[in-house]
Amino acid sequence: MNEKANDTFAFDLENRLDDFFSDSLPAPEAAPANEQEPERADIPLKDLKSSILSMDWEITDDGLGSFLEQIEGLKEHFIDNKICQKYLKILHSLGKYLRSRKSKAHPETTKRIMAVYSALEETVTSDELSQDDKEKMLREEIVQFQQLKSQIVNPKSSSSPKVPQGVKQATSMDEVIKAIDALKATITSELTAIRQELKQLSK
Repeated sequence: MNEKANDTFAFDLENRLDDFFSDSLPAPEAAPANEQEPERADIPLKDLKSSILSMDWEITDDGLGSFLEQIEGLKEHFIDNKICQKYLKILHSLGKYLRSRKSKAHPETTKRIMAVYSALEETVTSDELSQDDKEKMLREEIVQFQQLKSQIVNPKSSSSPKVPQGVKQATSMDEVIKAIDALKATITSELTAIRQELKQLSK
């Protein structure tokens, strides 16, 4: 899912650059009203997509504020779509976290935002996805979101295997006993050395 999301956003960024450098070209003539393309299903997501794309350039308070406002508007638009509502809830949580932490945010945050948006867009626009496919995609994104939350709350948890509490306590107690024994040995050694020095001084 991450590779697909990155490919999609890289393509969109290239298109934006093409548009930027093609200002000198004449604008195409508008088609007659009766020949214009029908309204696309992803139009409501257009502004949200632009906000996410802008995060590749710079993350600002204004940009994130606009991002969160657009999500609130989309919640109303997709009020009867439970799957879209869950995607928007994830995006809202990630956006709030990113706004509060900024440069200190987990480096995977923006990638997760892009991946979740891509899943949302595919859910809204694809005619080939069944309801089961859409629910499966959502479950995958929820799992990825929960994993990111775990890494944010406890950065060491992702690299350290989970140890049952009883085993962990026993290990800690063994370490304490070993430390005490080592301390006793050190004290005994130092006392022996002191006694020997006193004997030499008394001669």
